Amino acid sequence: MSYELDEIGGDDLSFLRRKSRPEAPKGADPLRLVDLFAGSGGLTLGAMESCRTLGIGLEVRLAMELDEEVRGVYDLNFESLLKDNRADVRSRFDREPGQKLSAAELKTQQEVGKVDILVGGPPCQGHSDLNNHTRRRDKKNELYMVMIRAVEVLKPTYVLIENVQGVRRDHGEVLERATWWLSEKLRYSVEHRLVRMIDIGVPQKRVRHILVAARGRNVEEVLNFSPREPPRTLEWAIADLLEIAPRSPFDIAALLTPENQKRAKYLLENGKYDLPNRLRPPCHRDNPSHRYTAMYGRLKWEEPAHTITTGYGSPGQGRYLHPSKPRTLTPHEAARVQFFPDWFEFGENPSRRLLGHCIGNAVPPKLAFSVLVRLLHKRVASTMPQTPQGEAA
Repeated sequence: MSYELDEIGGDDLSFLRRKSRPEAPKGADPLRLVDLFAGSGGLTLGAMESCRTLGIGLEVRLAMELDEEVRGVYDLNFESLLKDNRADVRSRFDREPGQKLSAAELKTQQEVGKVDILVGGPPCQGHSDLNNHTRRRDKKNELYMVMIRAVEVLKPTYVLIENVQGVRRDHGEVLERATWWLSEKLRYSVEHRLVRMIDIGVPQKRVRHILVAARGRNVEEVLNFSPREPPRTLEWAIADLLEIAPRSPFDIAALLTPENQKRAKYLLENGKYDLPNRLRPPCHRDNPSHRYTAMYGRLKWEEPAHTITTGYGSPGQGRYLHPSKPRTLTPHEAARVQFFPDWFEFGENPSRRLLGHCIGNAVPPKLAFSVLVRLLHKRVASTMPQTPQGEAA
């Protein structure tokens, strides 16, 4: 087998447009997954699709998410065998790496049992370049080390941690400490680097920092993704949704203010993608050297989308105006760009706040798929019977 397993189910576009939920991947010896800081389940979904591609079963032993509503979306889409999962992850992993296991950690270890894959996307706002208040110094940045403590407690075979680029510049050197603990103390092979989403087939200009680790396997080349030329475009992802009937909040764009309606119409009528300063709010207009050219901007059909955040419904928070309609992206369109398939459920009547958090804070499932299919393909290959040299296969 090679690493050329880059399409979910053999066809990414069919995966995204599928309306019916596929059965969970099954196998005689299913892998056991733990997802911390799980959100709506982007990492879990990617893990499931990697197992499906390789013919491996998967079961979710534990998935923890603090936000009750977001956790409800996770529950709609996945089954977690342990239901005490709405508390802070520190209620189960409450000590620092190297310390004696606490009663809560011993209980978790016993309840969860053997773990094959540990994934997580610790809160990234403290590392984000968009955070002008506590960037690099936010106390939540230390939640990254909770993942390392979970590795120490659960001893998974594979580890995948996702975060923003800024984690590399944290003043507490959380990445350096995490890497040292994994490699020097826990004896994992560790690799970390920035991964461009366009290189793994996600149609957005998103860049994320990924750390992978494995016991007994070298992970040196796992994150070495070649540039995808040409990258997938916004048109590839959402062109079929252009005339979809808006029957629910999922397919209705946020209501624009009169000022933003004028801005959106100006861009369309004049064939422009960047709003001129004279039409921007005073905070931009009075500072002609500002660098926020993407804000109030229009997306292009023939390019990948800009990074989807929780603010994808507001033109003042990024380049989120539709290429050919005087509106922002709908939640459905944003979910497609984030690589959530149409069958994924967000609830019967979800609020815009909930949709924003579930979609904008998510890890694109294609990311977990692309990384884990490489890690797990090595496992599958190592367990396949070898044909003696000189004999016919």
